[in-house]
Amino acid sequence: MTPSAPLAAASAPSLGGAALNLVLVIGLIFALAWLLRRFRGGAGAHAGGALQVKASLALSMKERVVLIDAAGEHLLLGVSPAGVTCLHRYAVAPPELPLPQSPFANLLKRAQPKERDGAR
Repeated sequence: MTPSAPLAAASAPSLGGAALNLVLVIGLIFALAWLLRRFRGGAGAHAGGALQVKASLALSMKERVVLIDAAGEHLLLGVSPAGVTCLHRYAVAPPELPLPQSPFANLLKRAQPKERDGAR
């Protein structure tokens, strides 16, 4: 009997075929993600601006405090796996405080090239 090594090598998928299959699978993933976002409204969808998250602070891995503006009413909500709890209702909008800059953001700002007056 002769060894069947040439037959086994011929049946193995070629590198080009594997690359084509990979491109097809990745394209299918992107197409399904696009369809899901299209039919569900996407993560950034909101009801005409009636609900806006003004600030969010993570207290732990699963708990956070969120300040929202719901149709002109300002609410401080506690969000946890157990549910959402209204912690406070503001009579007037709380003042907007400047966000603290992280050291990484400061490093990025310094690394960006300076704009010249004649550049624009």
